Amino acid sequence: MGRRIHFVVDPQGWCCMGLIIFVWLYNTIFIPKVILFPHYEEGHISVLAILCYYFCSLFCIASLLRASVADPGKLPENPKIPITEREYWELCNKCNMMRPKRSHHCSRCGHCVRRMDHHCPWINNCVGEDNHWLFLQLCFYTQILSSYTLILDFCHYYYFLPLKKENWDTTSIEKMSNCCEDISRPRKPWQQTFSEVFGTHWKILWFIPFRQRQPLRVPYHFANQV
Repeated sequence: MGRRIHFVVDPQGWCCMGLIIFVWLYNTIFIPKVILFPHYEEGHISVLAILCYYFCSLFCIASLLRASVADPGKLPENPKIPITEREYWELCNKCNMMRPKRSHHCSRCGHCVRRMDHHCPWINNCVGEDNHWLFLQLCFYTQILSSYTLILDFCHYYYFLPLKKENWDTTSIEKMSNCCEDISRPRKPWQQTFSEVFGTHWKILWFIPFRQRQPLRVPYHFANQV
């Protein structure tokens, strides 16, 4: 059986799809231009990081487009029901057509879908038996691309930019002096850092949002490091 294209006429779904494509296009152009290419020219990252980003971006938009136009499992108008399987079929009370059990009628698509999970406006399509795997691929690659973008943003603002500023404003002698000071300076334990951030030494309370934060007193030699 050939692949059937399933196109849903739904303005709300078009708006959701357009918003997703706009965000994807913005990140695909903006992130490499601002973060990847400049830091590649400066030698901070390798070409593999750029290729991985475009790889994730390509697979993300491909899974989105395929999930949005793939047939979710639409039932034909006159299905041929084998005699041995008639007990597993039932009559839909909305479109008055015979359908297998575990099928559901989608009011937006206007027909029954085999093993329908839900109608997703973000792909403007139902998620059913024939495109469920594409929907899972979309969720997977979207998570990968979002996490990768978040890591790049974090590295850009908290690692690459301070490194670049330090290289511009600091001489070699000053770098060696600062390095010696950092080695001789007492380092704060990570438990102390998190206790100051969360306002308590009780680690179990770090995960509780229903409480008030109490500022902790920081030792003098640790406070001077800030």
